[in-house]
Amino acid sequence: MGFEFDDDTALARVRPGRYAGAVTNRWTVGGGPNGGYLASLVLRGVLEESPLPDPLTMTVHYPARPEIGPAEVVVEALRVGRGHAFFRAGLVQAGETRCSALVTTGRLRASGPDDFEPAPPAVPPPESCLAVPRVGERPVLWERLETRIASAEDLFFLREEAGEATTGGWTRFADGRPIDALSVPLLLDCWPPAVFSRTMQADPLGAPTFELTVHWRQAVDPMWCYGRFETRKLSGGYVDEDGELWDRSGALVAESRQLARYLGGGGGPSAALFGGRPVARDRR
Repeated sequence: MGFEFDDDTALARVRPGRYAGAVTNRWTVGGGPNGGYLASLVLRGVLEESPLPDPLTMTVHYPARPEIGPAEVVVEALRVGRGHAFFRAGLVQAGETRCSALVTTGRLRASGPDDFEPAPPAVPPPESCLAVPRVGERPVLWERLETRIASAEDLFFLREEAGEATTGGWTRFADGRPIDALSVPLLLDCWPPAVFSRTMQADPLGAPTFELTVHWRQAVDPMWCYGRFETRKLSGGYVDEDGELWDRSGALVAESRQLARYLGGGGGPSAALFGGRPVARDRR
């Protein structure tokens, strides 16, 4: 039996640069398909066309919300060189572009003597963290993932009072699928918006993403990744969010930046949106 994520991003080549696939209902959150899942679906088409193996950077815009059902991924090579290749790609349904992306591929290179990066988050390993149960009325997306947090303060619906606009924790696929470069956009967009920790309000539609940018920095740990997300500004109905993805060794493997529409809350904490339940320490 195949892994759900691979089944739900599978593409069949129709002709060069055009692939048939489908948007499934197994990665929804709020009012529709998760933006990270859609980015991964488009990225699969790009990687099929690219002569170079590694995604380096991807920027996706979401002009129209995709529907659950058949879709096409259309890929155009803008320039292919020896070290880097540049592509324009889109997710098309009923003749309308629902997602539009620019992607650069290349080869991730070994560390050098001048390399540096920020210090990793001071969090326990996933085995010592709090398991968030996969029960209750939660986004379908979260039923596909296993998530663990260092503290109840890391999820807005478990907090007792508002705090900084941050969120995150350890993530892996619930069905055991190894984490890889293709799944990085999903893992950088699967947590509740960080702004909810500040406002303590969640709209049933979430915070719809207009633009998502992902940078791959090195190969990812196939078992667990730690995501940390922070919002620095909410203004005029729009909110930013910066994301970081770390592996168990403390290496920064990917980064993200996105802009979303903040629709506001429904008059108080909305635990039901993410299935807020008491968490239990799990040392399995």
